[in-house]
Amino acid sequence: MENNSFDVNVELNIETLQSGELTHTKISEPGKFTQIGNSIYLKFNESLENNDKASILVKITEKGEIHVKRVAKSTNLASLLYFTHQEHNNGHLETEYGVLPLDTYTKDSKVEIVSNPLSGKINIDYDLIYDNNVVGNYKFRLIFSA
Repeated sequence: MENNSFDVNVELNIETLQSGELTHTKISEPGKFTQIGNSIYLKFNESLENNDKASILVKITEKGEIHVKRVAKSTNLASLLYFTHQEHNNGHLETEYGVLPLDTYTKDSKVEIVSNPLSGKINIDYDLIYDNNVVGNYKFRLIFSA
């Protein structure tokens, strides 16, 4: 299969419930959709304070697994989380002090992609787990379109 790359607009909404506190994060940025073989990649930036940015890469594998990598050089933080529908996965957070193992439990995940016109949705509901304790509940809602 040939490699295809397209410019897309990305809307990402993340709802976080940690320690009883609900927060919302909204990201609206231009991005790049690329298909290499049977894997799909979405790459975009998250604008941070002081004109800094974090790069985000979302990979969807042939088996429907979702990998989310976020790198913020200005804060020396990088995370790599894996999501498989109704399964536990191991990931990690890299800090200037070392690597923290972070696990996820994917309560629900759904990927819908339409090729003409190119658009899609990626929904993930998951628990973030550190040291066998749930530290937060997340709802990840990504919509993109060419």
